[in-house]
Amino acid sequence: MTTALPKAVKVWMGVNMIQIEFDNGQYRYMRTHFINDYLLAWSPKKGKGKRKNLWLPPTWEGLGSNARIQPDGTVILFDKDVYTAKELWENSCDNIDLVSGV
Repeated sequence: MTTALPKAVKVWMGVNMIQIEFDNGQYRYMRTHFINDYLLAWSPKKGKGKRKNLWLPPTWEGLGSNARIQPDGTVILFDKDVYTAKELWENSCDNIDLVSGV
């Protein structure tokens, strides 16, 4: 028996972070793929394949407001950055302080 994951119904984008409202009424926060890959690049174990980001100066990615939400709860930013419903639910936190720091 599989349990249905909550689906994103609204997404707000900020600098390197997204806020997601789910269909169960919860609001959760998550780092974007861009900043998460940059932070992981500093990790000896998790940074494999991501260290190319260290050649670039650290930048802030202001995402704007062009998020698309698919019927299955998948969120797409900039037509190429895809966040599945499972990823949004499992990798997000209910407290913004838990994702805003390093």
